[in-house]
Amino acid sequence: MVDAELKKAFSELKSKNVETTSRIKAVDTQIEQSRNRGKHAELTAREVMGCTGETRFFESVGRMFVLETQETIIEQLKDRATYNRDTITKLENQKTYLNKSLKESEDALRELVESKKSVASK
Repeated sequence: MVDAELKKAFSELKSKNVETTSRIKAVDTQIEQSRNRGKHAELTAREVMGCTGETRFFESVGRMFVLETQETIIEQLKDRATYNRDTITKLENQKTYLNKSLKESEDALRELVESKKSVASK
């Protein structure tokens, strides 16, 4: 017969596995989006730096555009790239934590199964 405690532990592990896997996929998606946004900001900053002093730069604000200096635009783009790098670091730490959490719960279940086997064999 299947022990009720083991059955409950297996069902909890399965639900935690499904939840953690979906959260890891969501974090992977967020990391990819942040990488793309950061790369876009870096490439745009590189292009803006290559422009001459005569070029006019506009920033969109809602439904209008505001004239900005080249230095302001470059600074904003570098800030966005830095923010996205920081976000990626935080998300990767979160992903590592989720993986460790899942591994720990699997190990706890293994220990429970082993303890039940040793008790049953005695």
